[in-house]
Amino acid sequence: MGRTKKIKGLGDLIAAGTSVIGIEPCDGCNKRKEKLNQLFPFGIEEFSDIEKEYLGTFFESNKETLDSKDQKQILDIYFRVFRVKPFDPCTNCSGVWNSIIKKLKKAYEN
Repeated sequence: MGRTKKIKGLGDLIAAGTSVIGIEPCDGCNKRKEKLNQLFPFGIEEFSDIEKEYLGTFFESNKETLDSKDQKQILDIYFRVFRVKPFDPCTNCSGVWNSIIKKLKKAYEN
C-alpha cells in the first residue's frame, strides 16, 4: 500500500497518522492541517512556468559572469523555492553564487 498524496508539511503528516488510527477529520482539523503545512513545510516549492523558462535559458547559456538583473532573478527564485529568508550576498563572491546556482540547478533537473 503506497502513499497516494504527497505530504507537503507537518499538517499532512499528522493527518496521515490520525487517519491510520481511524480519526476522521473535521473542518477544524483541515484548517489546522493547512496552517501547520504553511508553518512547517517539507521539501521545496515547485518552480513556476516562468521560473522554469528563465532557468532553462540561464543554464543553457553557461554564463561566466552574472549581471545585476541575473543576480536579482536568481535570488528571487532561490528565496521563494527554498523558503530562505532573503539576504544580500556579496555581488562579487563567486562561492556564494556558485552554491546558489548549484542548488537551483539540482532542483531544476529533478
